Amino acid sequence: MSSKLMNTVILASALLAVTAPTVSFAAAPKTKAECEKAKMKWDDATSKCTKEVKK
Repeated sequence: MSSKLMNTVILASALLAVTAPTVSFAAAPKTKAECEKAKMKWDDATSKCTKEVKK
């Protein structure tokens, strides 16, 4: 029984390690409108949203 539990824990840890970075990158705004709605700063030169909060 303990080996089955250990295998489950290892599998769950591996899945979390793979999916956690994907979730955090997916939340970044991709358009200027989405960026402004999130109250972040849009960089026209690179066409990317930065985490710097607008003042």
